[in-house]
Amino acid sequence: MRILLLTSFDLFPPVHGGSSVAYNFIKHAAKRHDVSALISHLYSLGGDVDLTSDNVHISYYRPSLFDHLRVLSFLVNPHYYRAAERLCRESQPDVIQCETLWPVLAGWYLRRRYDVPLVCVEYNVEGDKFAELGRPWPIVFVVRAIERLAWQHADAVITVSETDREQLVERDGTPTERIHTIRPSPDLSDFHFDEQSRAAVRARYGLAEDQPMLTFVGNLKYEPNQQAVRHIVGYVYPAVMEEHPDAQFVIIGQGAELLTECRREHIIFTSYLSRQDLVAHLCATDIFLVPVETGSGIRVKIPEATACARAVVATEKAAKGLELFQDDEIVRVETVDEGFVAAVLRLIEDPALRTGIGARAQARTMKEFGWEKTLAAYEEVYARIGAFGSKVGHRQP
Repeated sequence: MRILLLTSFDLFPPVHGGSSVAYNFIKHAAKRHDVSALISHLYSLGGDVDLTSDNVHISYYRPSLFDHLRVLSFLVNPHYYRAAERLCRESQPDVIQCETLWPVLAGWYLRRRYDVPLVCVEYNVEGDKFAELGRPWPIVFVVRAIERLAWQHADAVITVSETDREQLVERDGTPTERIHTIRPSPDLSDFHFDEQSRAAVRARYGLAEDQPMLTFVGNLKYEPNQQAVRHIVGYVYPAVMEEHPDAQFVIIGQGAELLTECRREHIIFTSYLSRQDLVAHLCATDIFLVPVETGSGIRVKIPEATACARAVVATEKAAKGLELFQDDEIVRVETVDEGFVAAVLRLIEDPALRTGIGARAQARTMKEFGWEKTLAAYEEVYARIGAFGSKVGHRQP
């Protein structure tokens, strides 16, 4: 089977949840399918293309002045449309898959021109996210209109949570048979606990085994993650340092230069870390913090941490869509307040409790997640829309 993937971001290296999901999809789908991907230099760190299977074909479209429009550029950029059509003609796909909303107009154009089934993967309900982030109402209106078009004309829509799926059905009347929920998975071949990695990172920071290390991971150019770091600095950090002055906070993610006012003693901003170093830092962590209160997202960071047997304290918002974790497997708190701080302090002071939570969460992760399961779910969607087998009569222009 041949898959054409259209994205609105770079994957090399993956720097946020969406790029991680797309990267892992290509990595694992290429084991039994041919995958061509059109990707962007937007949000790029300029890494090397490290997916080099014979079944993987990566193309970048040319940079242009349209890129100043950021994600909205994919709606109007003629260079992107031309590159997408060229790659479609070359790869002759059985299915076109748009990762995020933004390439969907290009995908719809190709669907109509070449009679290829179209799958739209919605990482968020973007219109609601834009409204929650306070974007101007004309932009929110346009985004919601494009979302409705995508849901109406795609052969299948994939959401990353049941909550998002229910929202599409109830608010917009999208036919339930065309909406599927596929939960993103960490790559369990990479994310797992390793004692040597833990020891190496803790030695790097000069931490004894009984010194607590608390970690947040997120792209710091994303406003909800900036707010989360400010919550850590404003609420969690003062309370923890008062009780445990030897504690160490580690903030991982690109964009640290946007949060210079948050720099404190015992708070380290690492910037972007390679996947190997990220896993090592998760292993070194005692408590994984997710104090996210706005926005939405992939929510793959929590299962990446639990795959490494880490105890997680998260807001209800951050853990939305991860109801498969029981109350004794991750700690959920309604919002970042005294209750969130109390949960963190309790875990610091009770190593056996956080070890038990981490172990149960890891067992749940190993049972419920994994890219074999995730890829099988994608393949089931492809089968339902007739993407397997002979091509759907490509029309030549």
